Amino acid sequence: MKISKIRFNRITTAAFVASVLAFAAFPACSKQEQQKVSTAVKDTYEDSKEAMAKAWNNVKDHTFDKRDDFSANAKALAARMDVQLSEVRANYSEAKASASRKSAMEELKNSEADYKEKSKALGNATAATWDSGKKNVLLSWDRLQSAYYKARAD
Repeated sequence: MKISKIRFNRITTAAFVASVLAFAAFPACSKQEQQKVSTAVKDTYEDSKEAMAKAWNNVKDHTFDKRDDFSANAKALAARMDVQLSEVRANYSEAKASASRKSAMEELKNSEADYKEKSKALGNATAATWDSGKKNVLLSWDRLQSAYYKARAD
């Protein structure tokens, strides 16, 4: 499990660094080079998206006895998402935003708060409430991820 987390962290960190470097290089590139960089960024983004989805597959069936592993994975994914959310927020200007963009950002804010609330509640789960609490975290994560992709697209 620990090796899987390390591998996931390296992949997502590398994807994030590649994206940042690509965007920094855009102004100095020709149109053809910009297209190549844009394609590379999209590929990296898709790889990162896929890695985050697979990360839940490793722990979604964990029982109450493995709650610490599940919680550690949830925290690691939340930290990665925080980096991505910071990037979206940095590129957001409410004054220039369309109504749909404002709506997407509001949903992002609400879904992030919901995920944090559900994750915190899972920390207090008992053996009897573990499965429903875990399901709530997973559903909340799906909502957060969906809101992130919508906010990023607008």
